[in-house]
Amino acid sequence: MRRVCWLIILIPLLVACGDVGSVHTSEEAGCAAPYLDDQPPGRGQDKPPPTVRPGATVEVYGHWYTSTCNDTGGNDPLKPLPDVELTLTLPGGESRSLGRHRPGGPDMGFKAVVRIPADTRSGTATIKADGSYPAEFRFKVVRP
Repeated sequence: MRRVCWLIILIPLLVACGDVGSVHTSEEAGCAAPYLDDQPPGRGQDKPPPTVRPGATVEVYGHWYTSTCNDTGGNDPLKPLPDVELTLTLPGGESRSLGRHRPGGPDMGFKAVVRIPADTRSGTATIKADGSYPAEFRFKVVRP
């Protein structure tokens, strides 16, 4: 009977010690990655992507293009990443450069207003941020 009692006492101790090796330091912790969406700074990311008609515009926002990581409780000043090159790919595969955009502001972001060509066919369009921190924003183009 003694052996059973020791086993019952040791099992909770072993379970409690099981996660000691998974402690994360600030160097291992992830930071908010840059991303693109159609929401200005401070709004949620949970909205569905917009549907845009040919000839109309869509506003695209870049967020968190910074080399600073304050996710672990720091309060260091935000430093912007280099300018971000955006490319629009229309339904059918045609690509157009949207130029370079400089991160800034409270979330080290930027805004791009993109006009969808009037002759664009229906389908999914994509705006991509190229470079060291690629991001992508997809939306639907629907002809009337």
